[in-house]
Amino acid sequence: MMDLVERMYEPIQSLYETGDKAQMRAIKAQDKAVNAALVGIRRYIANAPLDKYTRDEARIVRSLMEFAIRLEAAGDLLSGQFLGIVAEKRDNNISLSPDGWTELVHLFEAVRANFKLAGNVLISDDLESARLLVMEKTEIKQTERSSRKRHLQRLSEGRADSFESSDVHLETLRALRDLNGHIAAVAYPILYRNGQLLETRLIQDMEERKNS
Repeated sequence: MMDLVERMYEPIQSLYETGDKAQMRAIKAQDKAVNAALVGIRRYIANAPLDKYTRDEARIVRSLMEFAIRLEAAGDLLSGQFLGIVAEKRDNNISLSPDGWTELVHLFEAVRANFKLAGNVLISDDLESARLLVMEKTEIKQTERSSRKRHLQRLSEGRADSFESSDVHLETLRALRDLNGHIAAVAYPILYRNGQLLETRLIQDMEERKNS
């Protein structure tokens, strides 16, 4: 599922420039594969002899099931909200401001890097990678907030290109933040098992309050 969702994500940035309908149809088809994978995982878990697992093993199974659900939600976000934004931009011939597009590209790249990091966390169960992924999640939230403020500043300055692309810009920011949140969810069970979840969330809360 992780590989499927990452492959769905890869062409999204370029679609903002091309609006290629064939590529959009391919992403929707991939989302069906993600949904089918979740059904298969649910069926496997339903048939698994959980009563023979230790408590820790059962907890890991539940956490992986929960992450699979988050991946399915990520696929829905890509095939739904993202492609909806792409279609709106293409059909209404909307051009993003140079500053706005640069900010979005930065976020696209950050989320792309977090896909790689989340894949490593999923495979390795590494605590330090999990901590880094959650810190990166906080960083993306801060970047999203800063871009939103800069966009609103450009609107207040009366920039026509920012006004015309406002919905596309703000909706993309929100979608990237939400997508990254789904991907970063793989880190929390590892932090919890190692007694670091509360500490990490406290650090996040402090950083978010400082930058709000």
